[in-house]
Amino acid sequence: MRKWRSKPTKYLATRAITKEEYPKLIEAMKEDGLIAIITAEGIKWYHGDYKVTQSVVRGVWNLSVGQMKRIVKYIYSYDPFVSEENGEA
Repeated sequence: MRKWRSKPTKYLATRAITKEEYPKLIEAMKEDGLIAIITAEGIKWYHGDYKVTQSVVRGVWNLSVGQMKRIVKYIYSYDPFVSEENGEA
């Protein structure tokens, strides 16, 4: 499990990801070498040159199904993995 939250993560129910935490999570994913690319078939996840599934990403980052759905929605809205300088991830 990757650490990206500063607050405790041990709860009976999963805690919602706040708007302020989305950029922190995305930045931690980038630092780890994980990127998400929006394609015609949906979001494709890569760690380096290797394609990984969304369920693996969820497991490694300790995200619930609902949290992952919100992250995917955030990625579709803002495309945070694309570099603003050259238009590439």
